[in-house]
Amino acid sequence: MARSGALVVEILIAGALLAVARDVSAATIYGTIYRNDQPLQNAELRFDCWKGQVAPKTDDRGNYRLSANHMGRCNLWVGDASGVVIFYQDPTRYDFDIDGKQLKRR
Repeated sequence: MARSGALVVEILIAGALLAVARDVSAATIYGTIYRNDQPLQNAELRFDCWKGQVAPKTDDRGNYRLSANHMGRCNLWVGDASGVVIFYQDPTRYDFDIDGKQLKRR
């Protein structure tokens, strides 16, 4: 009986460690942002959940990539246009068109 109790404790500890490791793993979003069907070059991106010191930017082809230790919903801002992104455990692609003050998914 003592042996099975120790096994249960070991399983619980292993599960807790895996849960903590998953929470601190980086979630990644990436994609391309367009304005008037043209890639938006070198545009600064802001996230309402991003607390980093360096704001990510699109490259010269309108592509961006951000990895963060955050899981869940955020608002992505490009200038005064915004749209919703969700950081999942797996990398997720978000391509957007700027339409007035909205980022619309392609």
